[in-house]
Amino acid sequence: MKVRPTNEQFREKLEQVKVALRSEIIDGKYAPGEFLPSEASLAEAFGMSNRSLRKGLDLLVEEGWIEKIPGVGNKVLTRQTRVVLKLVCNQVTHRNLLLSELLSRFQAQYPWISVETELYSEIPGPDSVKKIDLVMIDNFQFLQAIESGGAEKLEPLPVHTGIFSAVSRPFFYEGLPYMQPIIFSPIVLCYNKAHFRENGLQEPNGSWTWNDLVQSAELLTNGNGRYGFCFHGPGINRWPVFLLQSGERFEWSGRKPNSLRGTKLLESLKLFRSIIENRNMFPLYWSEDSREINQMFLEGRLSMTLNSYMGFNQWMDADPDAIPDFDISPVPFIDEPRTLVIALGLGIVRHTPYMEEAKLFLDFMTSFGTQQFIRDETVSIPSLQAVHSTIAPSSMQRPNRYPLFREMLFSYRSYSDLNIPASAFSKLYNHFKAYWANIIDEDELCARIDKTRFGETDVRQSIGT
Repeated sequence: MKVRPTNEQFREKLEQVKVALRSEIIDGKYAPGEFLPSEASLAEAFGMSNRSLRKGLDLLVEEGWIEKIPGVGNKVLTRQTRVVLKLVCNQVTHRNLLLSELLSRFQAQYPWISVETELYSEIPGPDSVKKIDLVMIDNFQFLQAIESGGAEKLEPLPVHTGIFSAVSRPFFYEGLPYMQPIIFSPIVLCYNKAHFRENGLQEPNGSWTWNDLVQSAELLTNGNGRYGFCFHGPGINRWPVFLLQSGERFEWSGRKPNSLRGTKLLESLKLFRSIIENRNMFPLYWSEDSREINQMFLEGRLSMTLNSYMGFNQWMDADPDAIPDFDISPVPFIDEPRTLVIALGLGIVRHTPYMEEAKLFLDFMTSFGTQQFIRDETVSIPSLQAVHSTIAPSSMQRPNRYPLFREMLFSYRSYSDLNIPASAFSKLYNHFKAYWANIIDEDELCARIDKTRFGETDVRQSIGT
């Protein structure tokens, strides 16, 4: 007795028919205007009845690949040439977007276009960019790219009014957007709720100054391997927060930064040092990256740390029972609430021979469906405002105050607000690092910066302000 296939097996068979014939059309086996083989021969080839075969052909009709002409046959309407787009991104991007799944969804929607990713550790140089169609980088890397002539390599894009403007601004240069943000995150304070309960302390809130944090962190440090506060200080997404909170920016005389003496910038550097050298709350730990700090937090060895929403994606594969009861709060402030926003943008390389296909991918990544998938399946914050009208339940381990990012939009600042060219960050950081390590004092720090010179390009022009 012949076993009848289940509904799911039948749908899978129809999908196989559609995909196989569609691939043959794309590959040119059947040109536009030609007819597919007879339904009887196709049914025999696929091992199914004529009636079932027609249902598979109906799917091709719905997608616009063929037209059914009664009494004649199935006429091919169009043929799309296969296109392979090269997308440059880093490994963290794959995790923060579940990019492999998104690429599969894109190809299901546009079967003649496939997107191949090439991982990088540094942003692509002028030579390698010639072999690239799309670039996905963060807002600091965008500054670096612009300073190295990246505006000439990227296609200017239309303003996307549906994306949070505070997240779009870091990707503007000379009044034009060159990348569309896909996800973003402010730097926030992450804390272990159980530690606060155990010590009878109020949880952090938006009114906290750094003095409030220090007082609580010292009480949370238990002298038994647990510290109240720690973060990866060297990270480019961490130490600039303190400079941004000064409320000031670097000013320049040609290629030379103006003196730090008597500025709030200097006071913010002093605050940073007082925090990291406070052994009553901050461990003497040489972290390689933020992942190590996050692991310490997971193990319950830290009560508070600085993190981003994207950083929580690191916990995707962790045992849910091993993740502490945590939540988030705005970063403590000096005079007024300010924090650093990190955004991941997608841009199109100007010389690509596949401009139309590249734009389809950009539209796909900023579409409601894709942004909703990112919202539901990761802890990353999608850049499209419309998907945040409601926060749907998610299986992801999220902080209870996940929607907090919307209330913090007014406090978002970017690297460019410091008026430092990207090429100068590392040189300035080396001076700051020596000061924070007590190798040099405040006077020598100011003297070193007074003597510092940068590139030949005027610094204000180099960062597009």
